[in-house]
Amino acid sequence: MFDQLFLGSHNTRLISGAEEPVYLPADMPDNKQSQQNQAGGTAYHRLCFRQDYLSSALHEIAHWCLAGTQRLLLEDFGYWYQPDGRSAEQQQVFEAVEVRPQALEWMFSVACGQ
Repeated sequence: MFDQLFLGSHNTRLISGAEEPVYLPADMPDNKQSQQNQAGGTAYHRLCFRQDYLSSALHEIAHWCLAGTQRLLLEDFGYWYQPDGRSAEQQQVFEAVEVRPQALEWMFSVACGQ
């Protein structure tokens, strides 16, 4: 459904099966995603979500909805990602950044009946 709605208007596809969620602008190669064209990316933007988890898709869509025009040109919207093991200060910053996407993800989940 996402591709039907946004591929034509926003040149963006939602892609399942990623080991880690990531947003990749058009023409950006990504050696981490096996489904990508290793020679130089694709002609469309890719919003990749973890495995086939609906919650991961909704969370990444929330980030995509909130990203401004400039952030849509940057890998992972230009955000830093620190895996588990963050310091208390890093965790506080991470939680502050994630409040809006998580709120939107929750609304999407309710709308989907999840």
